[in-house]
Amino acid sequence: MTFTRVSTRGRPAAPIALAALLWLAPAAGARGEEPRADATTPPSSEEAPVLPRRAEEVVVQAVRADADTPVTRTDVPREEIEKKNAGQEMPALLASLPGMGYTSDTGLGNGYTYVSMRGMGPTRVNFTLDGAPLNEPEDSTLYFVDFADLASSVESLQVQRGVGTSAAGVASFVGSVNFASLDLAEEPELTARLALGSFGTQRATAGYQLGRLGDTGLKAYVRGTWQGVDGFRDNSAIDQQSVYAGLSHESEKGYFKLFGFLGREKSQSAYYAVEPWILEEDLTYNPLGPDERDAFGQQFVQAQYTRFLSETSSLAGQLYVNDAGGWYRLRSSSTGELREYGLDWTNLGAAVTLKTTLGPVGLTWGVHGSDFGSTRTRDVVDGGRDWLNRGTKSEASTFVKLARDAGPWHLYGDLQLRWARFRYEGDVAVDPVDWTFLNPKLGVRRDLGRELSVYASVGMTSREPGRGDLLYGEENVSSPHDLDDVRPEKVVAVELGAAWQSGPFTTQVNVYDMEFEDEIALTGEQSEVGLSIRRNADRSFRRGLEWDVAWRPRPALAVRFTGSWSWNRIRSWTQFYDVYDESFEWVGSTSRTFEDVEPVLSPPFVGNLSIDGSPVPWLALGASARYVARSFLDNTNGESLATPDWWKVDLSASIDLSPFLKAGRPRLRVSVENLLDDRRIWPGGYSWLYATRDAGGRETLGGIPYYFPMATRNVSVVLDLGF
Repeated sequence: MTFTRVSTRGRPAAPIALAALLWLAPAAGARGEEPRADATTPPSSEEAPVLPRRAEEVVVQAVRADADTPVTRTDVPREEIEKKNAGQEMPALLASLPGMGYTSDTGLGNGYTYVSMRGMGPTRVNFTLDGAPLNEPEDSTLYFVDFADLASSVESLQVQRGVGTSAAGVASFVGSVNFASLDLAEEPELTARLALGSFGTQRATAGYQLGRLGDTGLKAYVRGTWQGVDGFRDNSAIDQQSVYAGLSHESEKGYFKLFGFLGREKSQSAYYAVEPWILEEDLTYNPLGPDERDAFGQQFVQAQYTRFLSETSSLAGQLYVNDAGGWYRLRSSSTGELREYGLDWTNLGAAVTLKTTLGPVGLTWGVHGSDFGSTRTRDVVDGGRDWLNRGTKSEASTFVKLARDAGPWHLYGDLQLRWARFRYEGDVAVDPVDWTFLNPKLGVRRDLGRELSVYASVGMTSREPGRGDLLYGEENVSSPHDLDDVRPEKVVAVELGAAWQSGPFTTQVNVYDMEFEDEIALTGEQSEVGLSIRRNADRSFRRGLEWDVAWRPRPALAVRFTGSWSWNRIRSWTQFYDVYDESFEWVGSTSRTFEDVEPVLSPPFVGNLSIDGSPVPWLALGASARYVARSFLDNTNGESLATPDWWKVDLSASIDLSPFLKAGRPRLRVSVENLLDDRRIWPGGYSWLYATRDAGGRETLGGIPYYFPMATRNVSVVLDLGF
């Protein structure tokens, strides 16, 4: 599979002022909670639990699972985010969690990085910030490169694996990642970070917390970041700037928060993978030239107002705008022309969420609607325009979640109704298409004492095809398409989990079975600009075991082992091939059907081991190792068309300099990635499949693998300051 920049981008929007006025009659009742083992909250190396904030009680907690919800989840508090964050994109920070993986165009953890969950790519993952959707609706994509250093402005995050709980935006088809924006501090604070690293890495960021302004209840925050990287691969340099800002006001009756970001990036493109024999000679080779580059920006702002109706009831309203735009340039392989593809989109949305109790039952109800529009163009650089088209997508959803505590039993139900409509407008007329989905989830948790708890859940989610699927990879439609040709995909997921905690040991484990119908998967066909075409596979499944085990024999020493083992299959798959004669001249196309095959880039085993210790109070040391088994580059499972399995070992040290330098609370962090300098860490890529026909008409299948290499040994040095 290749992730190419050909399907989602947009134009900057003007600033927008947002407000909401809400009211509703209060309801009575409350839910209590007894401390116990949590079957869904993972152990933190800092033993820092994620506690609900009053500010996020509705807009964030409505999409998150709490301690009683029977879903498979991992909570990551601010302390753990800060410990890992040295300026990487968010997918690199998520990689050590169970079931997670990532790849990178540049070979580093910055720039164009892509997260995967249970072997499925980011278009199947729902991303939200303070409950507002971040994914671009047309193709469900999200490019973290457009708003660098998100981790510095995140208070906490929750990863839900499986269909999880209902949320606004694209379907949580294989999981969701819910970000909560930074808490605004009570006292003024200035923080800064300076970093230098291998391959021309330079970073600088500074943030200021205004603190509470007297008795007004007002607080404010702003952070600016610049970072530049030459990139490990040739012609893969990236320059990024971002600004994050927030404003809040809290009173006895309500809470208002305005939060958003503005991001800009300029990069040289590196989204083509490379043949293995070239990588053996030159690991940094990039087939794209220095004039094949891009420039994009994204801006996001959302306003939320929460009205506290009673001790157990609250109502929240949100308005948001998510907007992006820019261009990328790609040279035509047939004409040699340098073409510029312009992409421009804006998504406007609103949501209302009620959280209350009805006697012993906790109820959360929400409704969300959004309207999306995009414009796409192609021009010849220093020439004329080839084409222009527009796409629109509207969607609306509502959900209701019910939770009941009955002694050691915790019951949960979640029902979402979702509707979406897509329209294409271009030179060729295409009829619009719409979909309606009903997504139910049920689950139960059982506390077996204070040290052990178990849970079980079952849920169903359906997801509509993306624009690239509907238009068969064409950026500009050349002939009429029936948008019903590619059917929505559906998954039924069963999750079973348990947690046990005793003394220094914390163990959490879950098994899952995700049964897919009409999964949209790669066929081997490609569009004119290299976008992989996908069609429906009749039946497929992903089943596995995930674990998160921690051991803390003393406060200054922690060991953690996370990972997953999975069994993934497509029961029947038809692959398309171009056919060439003995002179390698194209003569036609053919197809073959394969039975019981492994899906693309779904390694059956991933393991992460980390050890953190503090031999003296001012020094913290860490070591981590990651092992990933080999995975196939396509659904035909050819032995030569697979990524190699690989090990990666990293070291880190954090030195508190405040005993020696009294001003600024300085802390120096040094990290070494790929300590063993492994040159065969090739976690992602794709293949080109073909068939050759001899004089007798007999066809022989063949293929070429292409890989994205990760960087060799590299070092970064980070200085953190706080005033």
